[in-house]
Amino acid sequence: MNRKERYEEFCTKEYVQIYSQPWWLDVVCGSENWDVWLYESGGRIDAAMPYYMEQRGAYRYITKAPCTQTNGIVFARNKNARMVTIAQAEDKIIQEACKYIKSLELDVYEQQYPYTFTNWQPFYWNNYTCIVRYTYVVDQVGKPEDIMRRMTATYRNALRKGLKLVQVSEDLSKEEFYLCNNKVFEKQGKKNPLDQQLWYRIYDSCEAHNCGKIVCAKDEAGNVHAIAYYVWDDESIYLLFGGYMPEYSSTQAYPVLIYHGMCMAGERGLRFDFEGSMIRQVARAMREYGGTPMPYYRIRKVFNPQIVRQEAEQYIRRLEDE
Repeated sequence: MNRKERYEEFCTKEYVQIYSQPWWLDVVCGSENWDVWLYESGGRIDAAMPYYMEQRGAYRYITKAPCTQTNGIVFARNKNARMVTIAQAEDKIIQEACKYIKSLELDVYEQQYPYTFTNWQPFYWNNYTCIVRYTYVVDQVGKPEDIMRRMTATYRNALRKGLKLVQVSEDLSKEEFYLCNNKVFEKQGKKNPLDQQLWYRIYDSCEAHNCGKIVCAKDEAGNVHAIAYYVWDDESIYLLFGGYMPEYSSTQAYPVLIYHGMCMAGERGLRFDFEGSMIRQVARAMREYGGTPMPYYRIRKVFNPQIVRQEAEQYIRRLEDE
């Protein structure tokens, strides 16, 4: 078997987040644009690092794949090992990963790791940098009454208002969802960053793997007030896309869809992951829904001195403009 085939077999034996699954990477990257590094010992794969390679002009990057919150190194789990043993193994694996990354002769390495990855220190020893970002997670979702109890009074009231005005529906087609998603960005004066054909591929593949669902909030007349798209794996459900329709932003329909997604997570015994934001207003909303802030790492190293100079000049100009 080649590396990808062996990695696919590894994914059948270990928990691997949806965003690092081979089929997901085929969909969002194109099968020719991603690869995987494997760390083996005793004929067994102890860790794997799937990655997306992108050419930006003359520069080669390992970087964040489209529509993909995190990936990075996936470690085989050993529930019986002591913490010190796990840390020592991770140190060794990351050191080897750094050697592999260097051997690729990249210009830039940059991957965002899931919040479950906590040991970035070996990267630091190899002169990588780290930016801390935050997602918001509800770990033990529980029953609907537990979900309501975790919300602030403001959001409980918004949810109650929304539940009186709209109902959750799962009958929106992928084509209709995309048109609605365009409206979410139109109200912000922005172009939809989601490519239509990429969205169709994501939707079709998630349908094939039974791990994705469109939900929308409609009034009695059938008007769509808000949309959301959820994906999930064996441990978490993720809010991938969503938002209000501009003309219905006052009906509190979106909290209804968030609540519905949390109920889905509770029914399946999964965590609920908002996928986070560093935007203050969005982060505040996630907290008020009951999400716990969970730090995750964007780990980066620039190998090309020219890019270092370019980025330094851009930073200086930003400082001068403040």
